[in-house]
Amino acid sequence: MRWWIGARRANAMMPLALAAFLLSLFAVQNVRVALPSLVGSPQVALTLFVPVPILACLMHILESRLPAPEDSGVRPMGRYDAALVAVLAAGALGCALLVAAWGGTQEAAASGRNVLFLAGLMLLGRAVVGPAAVLVPVAWLVLVVGIGFRGNVPRLWTVVPQSAYDVPAAVVSLLVFIAGVTALIFAPRKAP
Repeated sequence: MRWWIGARRANAMMPLALAAFLLSLFAVQNVRVALPSLVGSPQVALTLFVPVPILACLMHILESRLPAPEDSGVRPMGRYDAALVAVLAAGALGCALLVAAWGGTQEAAASGRNVLFLAGLMLLGRAVVGPAAVLVPVAWLVLVVGIGFRGNVPRLWTVVPQSAYDVPAAVVSLLVFIAGVTALIFAPRKAP
């Protein structure tokens, strides 16, 4: 187990990713900017984009595998990777709730939910396109900013800009995360 964590570089990368996530949330928790889109210029919270570095770090951790030994071994690497993803997501959710409690902003709490949703999207994409799936969450955010607002009100399908108290967004985020982790377990990446 210790060698697997070392091979994934999780012991160094996960704390750095969580620290960057926490500091980014502190820095931009109340900041909204007008972004150009196809349907106007909505005021978008910058916390919408805070999960992107943690997702890139997660993909780096998952792709720093040793294909030959892992594919020929008998240990359930997909389950280990799923546990690693769950720990990182739980850490990000904890950081988001900490910042929300300290700063009193719902955008910080929503970013924890967004980590779950975007990580699930990325893991589902990884089962299909491999490491290029790191762009799937970025593409989702571009799509949301481009056509996901009606004035300053986010459309229902967008999920990520919804308020922290939006139950359908939380349920969808959890379901997408579970689907992504399931894909990680049952459709692990094999060496070409």
